[in-house]
Amino acid sequence: MRKKLETSAKDRHCMFPGCKHILSIYNHEIYCHVHRDQMAEEQKLKTPYHHRS
Repeated sequence: MRKKLETSAKDRHCMFPGCKHILSIYNHEIYCHVHRDQMAEEQKLKTPYHHRS
């Protein structure tokens, strides 16, 4: 017996402004694969850097 894969709703669009990609039912995130990586980079840049003493 095979394990049923969890899926998301059909016809979801990437939430990145201006992106028209339709997300896969197996992608449970709000961004497509292109913008997921881009958003991760932007989050890293926004993370404050703290100096260690």
